[in-house]
Amino acid sequence: MKRRVLAEAGVLALMMFFVGCDELKFNGTLNVREMMTFAQEGEDPYTCQQKPDWYNCKPAGTVTINPGQFATKIIVGMANGSEKSIKMEVSNNGNNPTTVEMKFDKNIETGDHFLITGAQIKQNFDLAGDIATKVTNSPEQSGQDSCTYQVQEMVCRGVQKAVEPSKADTKVLTDLTAQVEALGGKPFPGPGGHGGPGGHPGPFPGPQPGPFGPPPGPHPGPYPGPHPGPGPGPGPMPPPHPVCHPQWVTRYGYQYVSFYYETTTKDIAARFVQADKTLADYAGTTSDTKKVYTYRDTCR
Repeated sequence: MKRRVLAEAGVLALMMFFVGCDELKFNGTLNVREMMTFAQEGEDPYTCQQKPDWYNCKPAGTVTINPGQFATKIIVGMANGSEKSIKMEVSNNGNNPTTVEMKFDKNIETGDHFLITGAQIKQNFDLAGDIATKVTNSPEQSGQDSCTYQVQEMVCRGVQKAVEPSKADTKVLTDLTAQVEALGGKPFPGPGGHGGPGGHPGPFPGPQPGPFGPPPGPHPGPYPGPHPGPGPGPGPMPPPHPVCHPQWVTRYGYQYVSFYYETTTKDIAARFVQADKTLADYAGTTSDTKKVYTYRDTCR
């Protein structure tokens, strides 16, 4: 029952063959019975100007294919937002393949039996054909697959906090500043205690007013008063303070799985018909294999 449902699903998917957006690539043989002429649209001039090789823009014209059998690739996909295209790459005896493109409205509905008129593909012949789809499945298998999962973790970073000076440090600095200002206008004591009252000024007097000197007032000499030593001060910076927040992190792991391989094969038989005469016919095939999971365990 399961296999039957899958096969029916494959046929339904193919019924949207010319309507869906997926690109299909057929490899096969084009048998040309009578010389065929394909009308080709020129590229839009504005679009061409946007290309790096704008000088290679394809002009409108025709492409002729003589009778014979040619290995041919047919690509079916979207040409633009409103049209689909059938592009044929016809082998040319080892030279660059001859390329033919036919466009038609994307809303034209076709199924596994299709007929696109010459007016719809802008040619002097119709394109008719049939598509057969076969879906096969491999035996079910099991094993381990690599996988990813996400977990929430706490992520931390260090932030340096500013340190406020203590009240005791502030008072010591204030007193020291006052002492420096107070000593600024007095002579520095000389050696032997001769700088006191009634003594002699020391060898390094303070500010000396003169005709070219600085105005009277405190002015530090070459050896100013007390310097703050290794006493009170801001001290060393404290260690960084951690700031943490939750964050999703991707981890790699493995999971137990069960699966099988589904292969879809499409065979196309198309005819280029003019009135009651077949100008050429094409037979090709395309195949696609995908992995289908029937069970997936937790990734860990």
